[in-house]
Amino acid sequence: MTRSLLSATEIAAALGQPPPTEQQVRVIEAPMSPLLVVAGAGSGKTETMTGRVVWLVANGFVEPDQVLGLTFTRKAATELSERIGARLRLLQQRDVWHPRTDDAETGAEVLGGTPTVSTYHSYAGRLVREHALRLGYESESRLLSEAAAWQYASEVVAAYDGPMDEVRFAESTVTAAVVDLAGEMAEHLVEVGDVAAYLERVLGSLAALPPHVGARGKDLPGEVKKMREQLLARVGVLPMVERYLTLKRTRDAMDFADQMALAAKLAIGFEDIGKIERERFGAVLLDEFQDTSAAQLQLLQSLFMAPGEPSPVTAVGDPHQSIYGWRGASATTLSEFRRAFGGPEGLAPVLPLATSWRNDEAVLDVANAVAEPLRERSTVPVDQLVARESAGPGRVVAARVETAGEEAALVADWLAQRRAAGAKSAAVLCRKRSQFAPLIDALETKGVPYEVVGLGGLLLTPEVEDITALLHVVHDPSRGDQLMRLLTGPLCRLGAADLDGLMAWARHQQDLRLGIDDRSAPDDDDDAEGAVIGSATAGSGSGDAGPARLVRDQSPDSSDRVSIVEAVDDPPRPGWTSWDGKRVSDVGLGRLRGLQQAIRRLRSLSALPLADLVGEAERALGLDIEVLAREGYTPAAARAHLDAFADVAATFTVSADRPNLGGFLAWLAAALKEERGLDKGYIEASSDAVQILTIHAAKGLEWDAVAVPGLVEGSFPALASAASRSNGEAWTMSDPKQRGWIGGLSDGGIPYALRGDRDGLPLLDWEGAGDWKDMETRVERFLRAGGDHGIDEERRLAYVAFTRARSDMLLSAPVWTDGKTPKVTSRFLLEVVEAEPPLPVTRLDWVDLPDPAEPAEAVNPTAATAVSVQWPADPLAHRRAALAAGAEAVRAAVAGQVDGSGAAPALAEQGRFPLPGDALTVLEELDLLLEERRRLAHRGDVTVLMPRHLSASAVVSLAQDPARFASALRRPMPEPPALAARRGTAFHAWVEQHYAQAAMVDILDLPGSADDDPGDDADLPLMKERFLASEWAHRTPAEIEIAVETVIDGIAVRGRIDAVFPRPGGGFTIVDWKTGSKPSGESARSRALQLAAYRVGFARLRGLGLDEVDAAFYYAGTGETVWPELPDDAALAALLGTVPDA
Repeated sequence: MTRSLLSATEIAAALGQPPPTEQQVRVIEAPMSPLLVVAGAGSGKTETMTGRVVWLVANGFVEPDQVLGLTFTRKAATELSERIGARLRLLQQRDVWHPRTDDAETGAEVLGGTPTVSTYHSYAGRLVREHALRLGYESESRLLSEAAAWQYASEVVAAYDGPMDEVRFAESTVTAAVVDLAGEMAEHLVEVGDVAAYLERVLGSLAALPPHVGARGKDLPGEVKKMREQLLARVGVLPMVERYLTLKRTRDAMDFADQMALAAKLAIGFEDIGKIERERFGAVLLDEFQDTSAAQLQLLQSLFMAPGEPSPVTAVGDPHQSIYGWRGASATTLSEFRRAFGGPEGLAPVLPLATSWRNDEAVLDVANAVAEPLRERSTVPVDQLVARESAGPGRVVAARVETAGEEAALVADWLAQRRAAGAKSAAVLCRKRSQFAPLIDALETKGVPYEVVGLGGLLLTPEVEDITALLHVVHDPSRGDQLMRLLTGPLCRLGAADLDGLMAWARHQQDLRLGIDDRSAPDDDDDAEGAVIGSATAGSGSGDAGPARLVRDQSPDSSDRVSIVEAVDDPPRPGWTSWDGKRVSDVGLGRLRGLQQAIRRLRSLSALPLADLVGEAERALGLDIEVLAREGYTPAAARAHLDAFADVAATFTVSADRPNLGGFLAWLAAALKEERGLDKGYIEASSDAVQILTIHAAKGLEWDAVAVPGLVEGSFPALASAASRSNGEAWTMSDPKQRGWIGGLSDGGIPYALRGDRDGLPLLDWEGAGDWKDMETRVERFLRAGGDHGIDEERRLAYVAFTRARSDMLLSAPVWTDGKTPKVTSRFLLEVVEAEPPLPVTRLDWVDLPDPAEPAEAVNPTAATAVSVQWPADPLAHRRAALAAGAEAVRAAVAGQVDGSGAAPALAEQGRFPLPGDALTVLEELDLLLEERRRLAHRGDVTVLMPRHLSASAVVSLAQDPARFASALRRPMPEPPALAARRGTAFHAWVEQHYAQAAMVDILDLPGSADDDPGDDADLPLMKERFLASEWAHRTPAEIEIAVETVIDGIAVRGRIDAVFPRPGGGFTIVDWKTGSKPSGESARSRALQLAAYRVGFARLRGLGLDEVDAAFYYAGTGETVWPELPDDAALAALLGTVPDA
């Protein structure tokens, strides 16, 4: 008797879940055939995809391990995998569904499987590893990070010796163009030769065009001539692109785009690969399909679409949220999916998900209004979003204020009010990073905690700018521009007179080197620390340029320019005065010597790993203390920018091809220039501070309150446009234009005719042009079509921005920024505030634009108002009064330690702070050494204080040998070189590549650093082989390289977990990779403490019980997995209690 199918509603009831909506039911219970689901923002697509997988499995259509789910981020993949696993386990517990225990055909016992949920790139990486040799590629090619790929391209550009007559751009611009062109070619499966041949045809056609009748010029018209110049430059770059691709191939390296393109070529060229994948997976779910590229579409079509075979592929996407066109994505991929996966009966069907579970009513009304033109022109049907039954009314306010500064203040005030009213999370979403600075200043002034998200924005925060300035000065003595930030900032606070005196000293030093009489003042005494040419200048008191005064530079033309950096490194002595009376004050000299010591110290440490060097720079500038003193910030929020920058440095160290300081600074400069790229793969919404980020980085996130400032034409929508002008009745802008593929190196890309999404792009019919005038007309038509296409792209971005808010949203625009004419308010904002019938939008301030009938009277108020600031600025400003009492208390305590009057604790063993005073004499140092010797000879019990932070490996060291651990705490000594760490790092990097997940590794937590037996590096291939044969190689981790920190008995224990896997029966398994030998006895029991600490930290992080988390060591040397008995948190607390607290 055939069992009737369980409905989606029945399964939800069995799971204790709310019943699905009618739309969700249609998606969940759809037939096993191609289906496109158009899911609007916040419409519960993850829940619906989970429901479909559970319905398919519960009704026996597929087994769990026959399900493939693909998405774009590891976070989304983990969330989907966890939901599916939890639902299936619950169904099994409630006797609704049970996994099969034996094979129906053979009767063999079958182990329970789990769905395969991964990222698109991870899935492509697996195909490449398994089949790359078919096309002559190494299966274990190195996967390049963005930093490493950029360095490869930079190497090629720097060494290029071909013609560059038409490429008149900076090296960094050409490097970026090489990376972008190569990536775009890979995304569309185009070869360099294809692009070169097409461009040569276009240029040949332009050269053959005859002048039009009545033409006065001797060359092509303006826009056509510009097109020719840009295409010639691109042709000049293509040989470098070819060398870049060749370099990667010769080094067995590829980036993510190369990997995806290779996977697509394999799937297209070898039909048996698709047959293997179709036999393995009976149901395929494709998330965020609007962000896929042509290569990804062809890959999936080749794998899962075959004549006469069922194709149970479900794609989920939203054309309104296709905002990554510059990465190869296109809104047309959804309509292309319908065609590619359609059958004899026609296009693949479409089902909607249109209930918003995120936005309140007012927010949703505004988002729908701005998306209406997109809906009307969409190539796939898109339903308007509707609010959930429990949605609140929501609040949307709009404002148009006089200046950008007033707008920033308005945003800060509004966010402060929303946070005070109970908003748990808030964000400011900007179209461009150039908007960040005034917003940061306004939030700082208002005292609202903030966090800038993304590398490009991170580099604009004050504390990170200070660190990068110091690193630049340490690396390059010619970077006086970076030094000026330090000289005028909180560390030195030099005024104009001191800066003038310092520059005079720098010129004086240069004069000495060149042998020029600098007309030194009579009291100029150069025999002190400031002398550059020692004995040659000693005693130069009168300024005579006698023959014995100095050694002249015999090649002055090749000497360096005046360097203010060198002047800081070698400052004048007190009392020095230039010939024209310029000097540096004594206070200024004292501050300069502090900066001098910081620079010299960092130069002496420049061989350190970058993350450590960044930490030293942070401490040298006192930023570690400064940020924690910010009022209103939690410690995590206060350190957010510093920690994020340290992560950037650590990531660069482990992923770049040349992880040195020069390469790092060059990479940061490239990141600062990039408006959209080089950011983290994903971010998390924060409740500790207001997050400031670009709209591109905000996709997939949501906050209670969201502000979207800068809604003016030319900024949002951000299309190249001239300043506004008056037509007598209104202020207007010229029609938007976009050059597309005939544009410059930085944004041109490959010709549209070669792209996989060409049907959705503007067409330039250059082949049909008859003369110059005809070609100019066609180019103008193409530019305007490009402008219209660009407006749609910007409208999608506005829709994404507006749908990030749950309940509160502020939309604002300034009238004046930095131009001579007023800004025209964005069409997106006007559509909202002037809608008919009216939308539920409250206007706050709404100032009028200047009278267009009298444009000469329109004056920018920011230009007319004189700006007055204090220089040097007080770094404490309004905080000085609050901090003064605390500072005085510290000074009093220090003074008490010096004169012995203070009631201080015993500091015989460990000093709590440095004591001021003169340096010790040799005799005093000898006395100290003799006293130390005496104490060692009459050793008694010494109390060693436990630090408040420990790593997990330190916990192991404490358990193995408490005396040695205490001794190391009391007197830390350098560790010998660790061969095990190098081997462990190599194995760890290979495992990361296996899972296609780059990590950010702290230098103190390098994998393998706790391994005892270094072994021989020749064992590494065998370790890889054993790993691939292990159970872990074929499981999908929920987390890789996850940092955990938890408090046990008042001590923060931190560590980095190698991998976390979901358990088939529920819960998680922590696995720590070990490349050393397996310990035994007491050593093994001590080692288990590391896993115990990881287990406690991870369980607390996820809110789980300890019984829901287990842990194991995998020993790569033998291929064994060891499951030690793990103590609980109480046992760990007892161990830590054996050492007294600090």
